[in-house]
Amino acid sequence: MAGKRAALKAIDWLAFAERVPPNQRAMFNNLKTRSDAIGAKLSSLPEKPVTIDWSFYKTNVAQSRHGG
Repeated sequence: MAGKRAALKAIDWLAFAERVPPNQRAMFNNLKTRSDAIGAKLSSLPEKPVTIDWSFYKTNVAQSRHGG
């Protein structure tokens, strides 16, 4: 399953909102706002992450240890 975006369960926000007591409405709205922001961030990321060039890091870290 590597390389595949994780399937997210859809939240029925309307049904959820109906069950939220009035004194907890602000917390619910904050949760929905944060959920929407995280979802937007995840959607903006590429499906496959950038490949890390480990040889570059290996060379540069080794040089920095020796003052080079």
